[in-house]
Amino acid sequence: MHVAVIDIGKPGKNLGWAIVGSNPASGTDLDEAIDEISERISQGPVAVGFEAPLYVPMRSAAADLTKARSGECIGGVNRPYSASAGSTVLVIATVVVPYVLRALRSASPTCVATIDYRKFFSAPSGILFFEAFVTNQKKSHDARHVEDAEIAATHLLRMSEGRTPLESAICEPECLNLLGAMMLRTGWTSDLSVLDAECLVVRPPVDPS
Repeated sequence: MHVAVIDIGKPGKNLGWAIVGSNPASGTDLDEAIDEISERISQGPVAVGFEAPLYVPMRSAAADLTKARSGECIGGVNRPYSASAGSTVLVIATVVVPYVLRALRSASPTCVATIDYRKFFSAPSGILFFEAFVTNQKKSHDARHVEDAEIAATHLLRMSEGRTPLESAICEPECLNLLGAMMLRTGWTSDLSVLDAECLVVRPPVDPS
């Protein structure tokens, strides 16, 4: 199995990607990422993640609407999805992620995709789409987007191998799943239940050093 993560940003400027597994790769070109991920899909199961908020809470009180998702602000690290950095990358993701999903669908028209990570890892096949959440990691300035992607991908690979617990870092059962909406729009699913289903959020441990 391979795990691929794209650190969302402006293509050609502040975007990076990495693939880990038996045939690793990394870079900063979005179209190259799509080609490399498509090749891994042809070889076997692949988990594909995007480093951007991709599902948001549905709250019943106006005062709570923009509060952090459960699990976002832990260990003194305050990174709610609605803060400036999170909201900016969320908007960019609404155009970058569908671009990637549509291209992957074109390259793998018969492949099956899911956001149900428990089902996927019980018998890996096809594609798992997920959200990556990387913050407060020690990294170089020039390669930080590639490094973020590699950190998240490696963490999920470790979880899949049983070296760390397989669990989502965010828990918001009442939600609007933007990744699910993108899957619907790009032909990966026709199941409307993805709109209110939680997706896996992979958050590597904070490295403050």
